[in-house]
Amino acid sequence: MNVYNLISGNTVDLFLNAMFLFVLFFIYSKTRFINKERKLSQNIFAGFVIGIFMVMIMMTPFVAESGIFFDTRTVLISMTGVFFGFQTTLIAGTMGIIYRIFVGGSGTLTGVLSITSAALIGLYWKHIRMVFPPMKKTYEYFVLGLIVHVVTLIGFLTLPKEHAFKLIGELWFPYLTIYPIISMLIGVRIEETKDEYLSHLRLKDQQTLLQAMLDSAKTTEMFAVDTEGKYLTYNDFHRKAMRKYYGIRVQEGMSYLDAINIPPMRERIGQLIDDALKGQSTRRVFEVESEPDKYLEEFYAPIENDEGVIGVTVFSRDVTDRISHEQALTHASMHDALTGLKNRWAYSKDVDGLEQERVCPVAIAFLDINGLKITNDAFGHEAGDDLLKLTAKTIKELISNQYAVYRIGGDEFSILMPKTTRSEADQIMEEVSSGFSGKTHKGIPVSIAYGVSVWACKNTFQAAVKDAEDKMYSYKLFAISSHRNIAIKIILNTLQAKNPREERHSARVSKLCRMIGDRLEMTSHELMCLESISHLHDIGKIGISDAILNKEGPLDSDEWIEIRKHPEIGYRILSSTPDYVEIASDILSHHERYDGKGYPRGLKAEDIPIRARIIAIADAYDAMTSKRPYRKPLTHEEAIEEIKKNRGTQFDPKVADIFIEEMTKATDLQG
Repeated sequence: MNVYNLISGNTVDLFLNAMFLFVLFFIYSKTRFINKERKLSQNIFAGFVIGIFMVMIMMTPFVAESGIFFDTRTVLISMTGVFFGFQTTLIAGTMGIIYRIFVGGSGTLTGVLSITSAALIGLYWKHIRMVFPPMKKTYEYFVLGLIVHVVTLIGFLTLPKEHAFKLIGELWFPYLTIYPIISMLIGVRIEETKDEYLSHLRLKDQQTLLQAMLDSAKTTEMFAVDTEGKYLTYNDFHRKAMRKYYGIRVQEGMSYLDAINIPPMRERIGQLIDDALKGQSTRRVFEVESEPDKYLEEFYAPIENDEGVIGVTVFSRDVTDRISHEQALTHASMHDALTGLKNRWAYSKDVDGLEQERVCPVAIAFLDINGLKITNDAFGHEAGDDLLKLTAKTIKELISNQYAVYRIGGDEFSILMPKTTRSEADQIMEEVSSGFSGKTHKGIPVSIAYGVSVWACKNTFQAAVKDAEDKMYSYKLFAISSHRNIAIKIILNTLQAKNPREERHSARVSKLCRMIGDRLEMTSHELMCLESISHLHDIGKIGISDAILNKEGPLDSDEWIEIRKHPEIGYRILSSTPDYVEIASDILSHHERYDGKGYPRGLKAEDIPIRARIIAIADAYDAMTSKRPYRKPLTHEEAIEEIKKNRGTQFDPKVADIFIEEMTKATDLQG
């Protein structure tokens, strides 16, 4: 039979064979055999379906002679091996072999061999193709079909000799052309389906991963809208936020802006989305319109493709804590921690702003606290801080909120008063100064010195500042001495009020000092100084704890360290006041010893001021003969004996001799 007559006479059978073959593609696309984790049941089911189609192909063959027939089973089973794997191929191949044996005939062995060889080539094709150089899938599956059918033709040699060569000669053309082409078409189409499905899986995985990434953001709202403002996607945090704040269940296709029921917010967001649709990216921090002091950082960016902008991505996160922290840092950097007023850095920035804007006139006031140093010296720096806070609070209360108050130094303040004339500024500062009338701290009157100047844009701002400072210092020179004298008297009165025996002790010491001074023929000025020293020598005890001063019992080592600080405290209190400068050194030295073992400086002999040497003896005598909670007083004789013992060591021997002599005379006269 001529090959052309064979083909043309079996056109319907050929068409049916082709139809059955392309069912393989349908099965593959529906069963998704790309998935490597497919179940055994899927493999078995596919094997039976393909086996049935193989039997159907074999039932519509190109019949050559009785018992010998040919069809496209080799194409089907080889492609099954390539794409479906061992289990499916085994089941389908077995069904085909059983059917071929059942039909019988002289071509049974050849038919079984053709199914077996095609199945094996398909199963091992991934290894066989490694022998060939890399090629396109089109060529690869044509080569596969060619190899399968060359082997099939060789298998024809198992037919009876009278048929074998004759059939090879008649069928080589369709087997080596049409069948490989059919294999190529089926292989390429299945491969395309595979690629499409893998792309679909990758896209699905990417979408799943992207959604997971979006939903993993627990503090950031993420969503995308199209050109009409409708949702394309959103993360779980955004969904929950919309539900929480607006009571809306968002879904794809819903209009985002329609869900915003606060007009100012909707207008702002709408403008930012419009800007993004024009290709502009925006990142800003906003205070939420519906919740004061809550801040959101929002980022709007266009979504673009080859056709242009197709939507907008939005990221929004709560940055309230960050903004609050930044505001706190900014406030701390520009405000004085003690008083809460603006600091010198803020003052400099505000001055620069006024200079640049040239807002004239600007009244500048400088203020200084009278007596901060003496408060620090007498009561400690904590008391000084309290005085600063009291002063700042008072100034702030007396100044209109339209003016800024600054602490620019230790005890110095400044007030900037834009658009204020000189007469207005003078009136304001008079009211501030009067506002301190009657205010006291630790019993000491609180007052300020101030100076005012006005910058009218004609000279430099710094010139006006210097003028205000100079006026303040001039004012202070007149006020400070009087204020310090008052403060010292108040401190002494306070000490004596807290410790009544201090006043009596000072009075007795004063008489004893005057007695020694007269014997030394001191001038009236020296005697006046000696009397002042006797009253003020323990003023430094104002800075010592009352618990130590009034302790009923001997002092321990730490308490002695504290009590020995009172000469230095007294010196600091008195040395800053001109009226007391002359005696301040005597106060500092009244616990020095003649042998150099005293305190606080360890002075020796004549290096100790004479007035300090005098008060040392008078103070010691009165202390020994006065009653203390923890001991009985010494008698006059016992005290004199102690002074004799310490003559030349603790006490100046000359002064000691005079004191002993005078005290002996006084005792004799009394006797």
